Amino acid sequence: MDSTPLRVDRADVRQTDDGLTLILGAAGVHVMLIRLRYDGWADEVINSAGSVANGSGAWTLIGHELSLELGTQTAAALGFPRDCRLDLDMDAAAIRRVRAALLEILQSACFVVDAPEGRIAG
Repeated sequence: MDSTPLRVDRADVRQTDDGLTLILGAAGVHVMLIRLRYDGWADEVINSAGSVANGSGAWTLIGHELSLELGTQTAAALGFPRDCRLDLDMDAAAIRRVRAALLEILQSACFVVDAPEGRIAG
């Protein structure tokens, strides 16, 4: 599978009674949704066709590049590479929203993220 980074120019965060969703899009089209469902505290990744699979095992957000390490079954189900890279073509405020949402949604995943305090790993 091609590991060319997917370009993303929009990030929205939606919170409902059922969960928290980070919506990543480009040119008005959803590229990927990353969702935490409060029922069972399960994180999920959703592709643009609406297919849903288990969330990421690990992730990094360094500068404007988001990398998600997807399991073999998740990558195959969604049509993404296992090392799914997204180029976040957005301003600093949007990057902060993405970072905050990912830290909440993907709580159980290993991560490395740039933060105002420096690079943080968990």
